Amino acid sequence: MKRLIISSPAEYLLGLIVSAILCASSSGQEMPAEFPRALRDKTLVAWVAPANLIQRHGSVLTVDQLGTFDSVILGEQIPGKWMAGSEGWHRTPPDQSENPRETAASGEFVEMAIVYRGNHVAIFRNAKQIAGYEIERPAWFPLGTAIVMGKHHVWAGDEPCFAGSIEDARVYDCALSPLQIAALQPKQLSAPAPFAWWTFDHGQATDRMGRFTDVQLCNGARVANGRLQLDGPQAYLIAHQRLDRIKLPHSENDYVSPIHFRPQHGDFGDPIPFFWKGQYHVFYLMGGQPRCTWEHIVSTDLIHWRELPTALKPSGPPDGFDGGNMATGSVIEKDGTFHIFYCGQNLKNPRGSESVLHATSTDLSHWTKHPQDRIDPDGIHYSNKPVRDFRDAYVFWKPDEQLYWMVVQADALTARGPGLLVSRDLTNWRQLDGLAGVRQDCPDLFQIGDTWYLLGADTYLWGKQPHGQFLPPPVDNHIDSPCVRAGKRMFDGKRHVWVGWIWDYNPRCDAGCPGWGGTQCLPREIYSGSGGQLYCRPVAEVPAQFTKTVVDLSPTGALPSSVEVPDNYMLDCTVQFDTAAEFTLAMRQTGAPESGYRLILRPRKQEAELVSAAFSHLRHIELDTTKPIHIQAFVQGSIIEVFINDRYSLSCRAYDYSSGRLGLAVSTGPAKLLGLQVKVPGATSSLQARN
Repeated sequence: MKRLIISSPAEYLLGLIVSAILCASSSGQEMPAEFPRALRDKTLVAWVAPANLIQRHGSVLTVDQLGTFDSVILGEQIPGKWMAGSEGWHRTPPDQSENPRETAASGEFVEMAIVYRGNHVAIFRNAKQIAGYEIERPAWFPLGTAIVMGKHHVWAGDEPCFAGSIEDARVYDCALSPLQIAALQPKQLSAPAPFAWWTFDHGQATDRMGRFTDVQLCNGARVANGRLQLDGPQAYLIAHQRLDRIKLPHSENDYVSPIHFRPQHGDFGDPIPFFWKGQYHVFYLMGGQPRCTWEHIVSTDLIHWRELPTALKPSGPPDGFDGGNMATGSVIEKDGTFHIFYCGQNLKNPRGSESVLHATSTDLSHWTKHPQDRIDPDGIHYSNKPVRDFRDAYVFWKPDEQLYWMVVQADALTARGPGLLVSRDLTNWRQLDGLAGVRQDCPDLFQIGDTWYLLGADTYLWGKQPHGQFLPPPVDNHIDSPCVRAGKRMFDGKRHVWVGWIWDYNPRCDAGCPGWGGTQCLPREIYSGSGGQLYCRPVAEVPAQFTKTVVDLSPTGALPSSVEVPDNYMLDCTVQFDTAAEFTLAMRQTGAPESGYRLILRPRKQEAELVSAAFSHLRHIELDTTKPIHIQAFVQGSIIEVFINDRYSLSCRAYDYSSGRLGLAVSTGPAKLLGLQVKVPGATSSLQARN
């Protein structure tokens, strides 16, 4: 078995790239006959013998997908008590006082099962329910979900792992009943059959259902006497699905979008936007290859992009600071010279896995590296251990201090937030205490009016001072999530333009696993709201591309149940309905109630949900039903991006349904259609690569 160490989200995403490359290189594998859907209702079961009852934080069994996880945990909050773990306690009650304490003697096996049925979670010990509670909403786990035993979750870092033995571990893709749980026996096949199943017979850590074929035993985890032995402080097992072994029920959508950029080869990763003299430059990390490079595109209208030569490639010895992968950073101009600060990421470098590196240019196209300007963590403010976070440098000029600020994602020793460095010349940097906020990948710090915003890969915070304290806004702290990743912003003199990337799924289906990289999302204008809220809307150039109206419905007293529409279009819809109602807009609906992609607005809960049979993306938003509600949707090939009241956006991949009608429905009470238009581009546009 290979030894695998995952110490940061960046390394996990890097692992996904490697896994995708391995999948692409294999062939001739036997595939499961059926096509599994995303896990929502599910049951986690394990026969386990804890080594002691004072241990903390470790998990017996976890399903994990890019930071979202459900797990069977002993002693997370109170020693000796079992609980259903989840990221940020989203599906875990904070009060565990009523849960009984475990009483098993050392080496004694107990059967632990956690059942997720809709919005209800139940915990069973030896077939007896010991806890049950309601959650706001379940998590969805698509194809490619990882299974972890021992470690709390994939990104748990150096936290202690579970100590003890596991005789049998299994995951069901349904919610088992109490009678079904009582009938289970270790090492015996059940009805229904498990989705994944480990019995550790014959010295093997093998999924007997054949789905999770990439398995690593890490940091001393071992199989002995028909059991998984986790007797090291950081010993764990991690297993991934081989996605090349899955049969798809449909062919991939090859539509070419006129409003999305995607490179001709590879995947569009973390963007680094930069505006200069009327041109929108976007540098980005090229995925889908062994090592990321910095690529470069430019546009004058945010629609039509010209690909320029590669800006930066890894260089130097294979074990050097710049000899491995390249991670994100930023671009800034000073006295006619452009400066790139990027991350050199190399796990083979014994002196440090991540460092901030420097390159310059006089034309934004030809770049010279300056390895002597390398910045490493100082060991005082930020950890300089060999495997570390020290990346994603965002640099800007702060005129009131006459200093350049560099905000980095770092292992902070003096504060919880992103790291901070300052310089007068962009060469000599002084490391200071980190900002007062939560650490985030790809940080971006900027000011609108008297409010400072700290953006990260998926979320943002706000504060009145650039050092913080940075806090989440009152309603929702996402610009768009979870399908848009690593968004960053540039200022063109009038507006802040934000771009990110939309996940590719592997395999190409709605239940697939998000991979690293994909297609550039529609550029959005972000602007400030009350209470630290950031709103977003498509830049005006995007809807301006759709000049030919193919459906135009005048205001009516009632909603049409469905409308014939093209496969790809822009929708502009204004409706009004009661606070107690739920309004549903179904895109690419083929007849079945769960077909296509449904936007559901729930004013009473102040939420919007973009949902299909395979996923659910939910956001908390402000919905004032005393006023009309305006919806814009861009339905383009395998991408759907929806904007509500020019404030909130939800996006998704749309692989399974490439055509269908537009459906409208309201659950109760009167509803008024105040206008509905469906538009397509009026003339042939300069098309981008397929999305």
